[in-house]
Amino acid sequence: MVPTENDSARQSHFAEVYITNQEQLKGYVYSLVANWNDAEEVFQRTSLVLWRKWEQFDEDRDFLPWAFGFARIEAKRFHSERGRQLKMLSDSAMDALDVVMVESGDALDERLAALEHCVKKLPAQQRSMLWASYDKSYSIEKVGERFGLSANAVYKRLRKIRELLHRCIDSRLAAWGEGQ
Repeated sequence: MVPTENDSARQSHFAEVYITNQEQLKGYVYSLVANWNDAEEVFQRTSLVLWRKWEQFDEDRDFLPWAFGFARIEAKRFHSERGRQLKMLSDSAMDALDVVMVESGDALDERLAALEHCVKKLPAQQRSMLWASYDKSYSIEKVGERFGLSANAVYKRLRKIRELLHRCIDSRLAAWGEGQ
């Protein structure tokens, strides 16, 4: 079947909507999958599904709730393939989360961008400890073993890292606010 001008226009519109909402969708996936590497894979899978199904997108509806549904399916599929049971909120709680994510999208995008910037500024060892602590296959004790620390010392260092990130994010957002 030969694509029509209307198909090209619809696909172009879909591309614009996808790109506009990409960071918010990524943030949503990260809220479903705690490990950042796994979340990146789930995000890529979700993106592929969305592009395969772009023709099913109803331009009269909001993009994010539609995309969030696919993200949930891909997160569950990913965990199932890994032999892990994904503990997710109930459907009604997920729907409520979807609404909040849609309504506060710009603020979340700015916070996520600030977080990414601030995490990149951390020394490599702090970044590594932070990632390891969010990897569900590592207990705090295992993180401690990896870094030659007691579990208590790991908790203290993570608290300091999170405080650093919080201050960095706040100052970055304040600077962006002043620049506008």
